[in-house]
Amino acid sequence: MTRAASVLALVMLLGGCSGFPVHVSTPEPLKVDITMRVDIFQHARRTADDTGETPAEPEPQTSTEGAIESRRRDRMAEIQRFKNSRLVGENHYGLLTILETPGGPYGQRLKETVDAENADREALMKALAAEHHVAQSRIEADQGALWRARAFPGEWIEQQQSDGTWKWVQKRAGDTGAGVSAAPPAP
Repeated sequence: MTRAASVLALVMLLGGCSGFPVHVSTPEPLKVDITMRVDIFQHARRTADDTGETPAEPEPQTSTEGAIESRRRDRMAEIQRFKNSRLVGENHYGLLTILETPGGPYGQRLKETVDAENADREALMKALAAEHHVAQSRIEADQGALWRARAFPGEWIEQQQSDGTWKWVQKRAGDTGAGVSAAPPAP
């Protein structure tokens, strides 16, 4: 009986305990201060007749740009192989330049691929120039800087020298488009 009595006493003792009180409410409601400014503008579309200006060039078709991007994506790996083989480099106009042409069908494939890539890049640069109403030469310079910055170490890029001339160099690790190396073999 003593064992049963002790178990019964333990159950009664634990059952009668209410435990520690845990309060999950706050004495005052939480207050959140948010300052927000929302400006809503509605611009009326003005035509050339309203402004007296000549009409702007039509914006390029998105489907055309999509087709160009699709073609460029399809040849991206092949272009990178050419760059890794040090056969092509990025010039200061934002286009690819063939530095060395191998013989045979591979050389022909290289030329066709680079020509197609350059044609698509030129079309996109022309569309950007028209969209932003800037000279195409400005877009070419910006794209050239972008492609030089994106180049991997060891790839050939055209770098502007202190005297304003352009020289072919291999990009070094950590460079943002600059590098110093010997010029590539003449094409």
